[in-house]
Amino acid sequence: MDLKKCVSMALENDQRIKIAVMELQKAKYQRNELAGNGLPQVKATGDFQDYLKLPTQLIPGEIFGMPGQLIPVQFGTNYNMTGSIQVSQLVYSHTYITSIQLAKKLLEIGNLNIEKNKQEVISDISQMYYMALLTQLQLKFLNETYGKIDSMTTVINIQRDNGFLKKVDADRMNVTRTNMQTDISNLKLMLDQQHNLLKYFTGLERNDSIVLSEPDKYDAEITSISHNADNHIDLLMLDRQKQAAKLQMQMAVSEGLPNLAFFGSFSKNNQQNDFSRLFNDKKSWLGTSIIGLSFNLPIFSGLQKYYKMKQYKIQYDELALARSYTKKYIETGIENSMKKVLQTRASVQNQQNNVKLATDVFDVVTDQYNKGVVPLTDLLNAETSLISSQSSYVQSLIQMKLAEIEYLKSTGNLSNLLK
Repeated sequence: MDLKKCVSMALENDQRIKIAVMELQKAKYQRNELAGNGLPQVKATGDFQDYLKLPTQLIPGEIFGMPGQLIPVQFGTNYNMTGSIQVSQLVYSHTYITSIQLAKKLLEIGNLNIEKNKQEVISDISQMYYMALLTQLQLKFLNETYGKIDSMTTVINIQRDNGFLKKVDADRMNVTRTNMQTDISNLKLMLDQQHNLLKYFTGLERNDSIVLSEPDKYDAEITSISHNADNHIDLLMLDRQKQAAKLQMQMAVSEGLPNLAFFGSFSKNNQQNDFSRLFNDKKSWLGTSIIGLSFNLPIFSGLQKYYKMKQYKIQYDELALARSYTKKYIETGIENSMKKVLQTRASVQNQQNNVKLATDVFDVVTDQYNKGVVPLTDLLNAETSLISSQSSYVQSLIQMKLAEIEYLKSTGNLSNLLK
């Protein structure tokens, strides 16, 4: 697996991205729900009433030639059935228009949140990948050195058995070989753990076996990458949040503006004393139709809208201040990370030269020891210097790769790692 494959698999498997995508989908549904308020609203109602006892009303006796008295009279029919359809359509509402704009802005923030999570995944996986890859490289160096030491130990043990070498010198060599075996075992365990982490984040099974491919060169061409702090994902999110806060201020103002809506209603009712005639006598259904416009203008609501707008204004100012500080922080981070990249690259070059020198010294001392020119102590010192230089080289490589990832992240160019 190379870095591109690891990151691609992690992007498909990462929980943070999946949750961010689900949140975006939920925001889309909320926008659609809100947009539905601007579509025609239609509802149907039905009503059936069976009066067990008709209501009684009192009417003046003058109607029946009985002045000064109230005559109880029952009005109505035993059975009443009504059916109606009501239609309404929002004609104008500034609050509605602003809320749709706000919903769209929240969708933009949701998309940026997905992108931010993707960048976090690329950063995390890249660091894990290079840590594992460089552990693999360190293990490779140590195995090569161990092979030489193992061969020397075999020769030294024969010399000891034949009386050409003191036992204490042979024991020192055996201790060195055993220590290297322990270091190799520890590195294998560390590499196995790093592989397991990569398998977890890329969605592979624990029983799967992976091999990381080593690149031809460990430094990326990033010093010439152009960057603009305003395009950083954090600043883009703050810009959208500012725009959303501004729309919320406008919405608070629009709550004091008039709303206009169209409405219409069509209904039919049937009143009978005979239940069967409710369904058999179609001519007895009486209809009513009405259309109209409703106008609503809030006049005074206890200054609630005013203070709500003030809250959103403070929120907007907070976001503007956060953006200013964030931009300065990003620009400082870009400058510092670029310096760190250059410094660690110089360190890698120095350590690489050091490894070559230590390897040459070890080979020369080994040859001289085999010829009996130098003591075993010189050979052990040369071996220690070689292992130390190899370890320092790998550590400097790790620091350089972490610095490069930090620089790409600060400039918003992490996707360059996948090229």
